[in-house]
Amino acid sequence: MADFGDILMDFNAKSKKESNLEKLKQDVKSLKRKRDAMLDREIKIRNDLNSGTVQNAATYRLPLAVLPPQNLSQRQVLPSEAEVQRLKNIARIKQKLQAHALCHGVTSLRGENNETKFIFDPYVGGKPFGPFVLRMRFIRTQAVLRGHNLPHAVPTRSLYTEYFEDVENHSEQLAPFIRSVAKHLRAFLSRKQQCDQLRQRFAEDIREFQAANHCTAISFSLCLKDEDNEEQIIVSIDMIYDRDEERPKPETLKVTFDPPHMSDDDRQAVKEQCMVFYSMRLTEAVIAAF
Repeated sequence: MADFGDILMDFNAKSKKESNLEKLKQDVKSLKRKRDAMLDREIKIRNDLNSGTVQNAATYRLPLAVLPPQNLSQRQVLPSEAEVQRLKNIARIKQKLQAHALCHGVTSLRGENNETKFIFDPYVGGKPFGPFVLRMRFIRTQAVLRGHNLPHAVPTRSLYTEYFEDVENHSEQLAPFIRSVAKHLRAFLSRKQQCDQLRQRFAEDIREFQAANHCTAISFSLCLKDEDNEEQIIVSIDMIYDRDEERPKPETLKVTFDPPHMSDDDRQAVKEQCMVFYSMRLTEAVIAAF
């Protein structure tokens, strides 16, 4: 007769074997369901790619039923109050940086070889320009200019020398230097845009047009008609701009007339009307003055 202890041992071994076999069956069923789900997802992705209707990545996520349960040790630990406050501060700083980028068109990021890239994306007249990139490397307290793709109208090298030459701590001069570069860039793009718009708007009325030295010396002639005797009058306008300004320098506007036999009152009236060039864009100034 078999020993009772041996019977219990056999029963326990049989129970474990059946339990392991049942667990193995469940694992096989789970793997089959996961395989079917992955095949369905693969077919959906392929069809969407072929039809050009790719959706958000969350759409192709596997069902939770086929994913392995997450262990308690793998669950995400809730952040502390200090960490939450730190995340809030980071979010506020990012919002300020985004607002600064929208208002001034300047952002910065860390590039390769320990270089910092300053990216200029100015909006002029409601139109975006750029991106223009200026690369710098910071070695201790020194800022080294590495390169840029700014227009030649922006005196980048001269500005760098002006702000950083004979200065020990470059960090204090960095912000004024970037602001000056951004101002020169915007001023040039604005002057060029104004010239292009003026020539396009008054293509039939402009006789001569010149924009020299990166649009800092602008001159053009307009053909006007006298409503009383239908006589044509040529008005020539000359203006000088600073390289970092969008409007002419004070007292540089010159107005001449052809024929020159206009009355003094008419001359003075036209010159007073042309004062709008100091405060308005070229096209709007011409419309307001004439």
